[in-house]
Amino acid sequence: MNNENTSASRQVLLQDIGLILFMASLIAGSLITASSPRTLMVQNIILLFGVFAAGFLAALRARTASVITAAVEILIFAVYKIYSYAAYHQPIEPAAFLWPVLILASAGGMELFISLFSSMEGINSILNRRIDELTVIDPLTGLENYRSLIQSLARYMALCERNGTEMGLMLVRLRYADELRKVLSARQFNDLRYELADTIQDTLRLEDRIFSTDDKGGVAIIYFSFPEGVEVIKRRILLAVAKKNMLRDLNEQTLVVDLSIVYRQYDKSMKKDSVRFVNETEKEFAYEV
Repeated sequence: MNNENTSASRQVLLQDIGLILFMASLIAGSLITASSPRTLMVQNIILLFGVFAAGFLAALRARTASVITAAVEILIFAVYKIYSYAAYHQPIEPAAFLWPVLILASAGGMELFISLFSSMEGINSILNRRIDELTVIDPLTGLENYRSLIQSLARYMALCERNGTEMGLMLVRLRYADELRKVLSARQFNDLRYELADTIQDTLRLEDRIFSTDDKGGVAIIYFSFPEGVEVIKRRILLAVAKKNMLRDLNEQTLVVDLSIVYRQYDKSMKKDSVRFVNETEKEFAYEV
């Protein structure tokens, strides 16, 4: 753990150094340009632009273009100064020796910053993906999410196939969920999702499993019952939701919550294909009225 912290601190330090080099090269170039005589003003403005251009290309992750630009700038400037000295005996001012250093510092500093920043971006992306893969709880409702549903359903299907237990999958959706999201505020809709999930959970038996499937109030239930008992579960859910005031802050108005509920009994032809089981159950919404 200490080694990892040291490595991370070193990367952050190198990033800071790279950014400081870029900023320092621009500031130094600006100071040289501001303090230069009029005869050198145009030359120094062009060189200051060259310092910025080399760093800017590196910031755009165009490493090759940045290196070529820096090299061409230094070569042209060196040839120009040597020619001016040889042909016209113009003295080479001391600041001229700083410009190649500033160009390299700008390109190199920004390249150091961007390369390490990209590396940390990649690490963060991997970590976020791993966290997302491991997350099985919906933070709003506190229920297990769709990923957990697929995993749990496959296990229960295997048990039912082996032991002959009767089970099935029930899916619950809010009718007109998109319209409700437009009418209600984000907080109110989230409260509605929470109340709906809590109400359904209180209605079910202890052995039944409930999952949150989306951010529109969708709920999935793995139930353990014979086919003739499923309608009882469905009526119990509809009655509990109809009797409860889902949103108490609507200025004494009662929000009517309409649900679509479909279900499908497990049969051995599905084996352990939980995704197929979910898809086959979702198709029942086309016939649900």
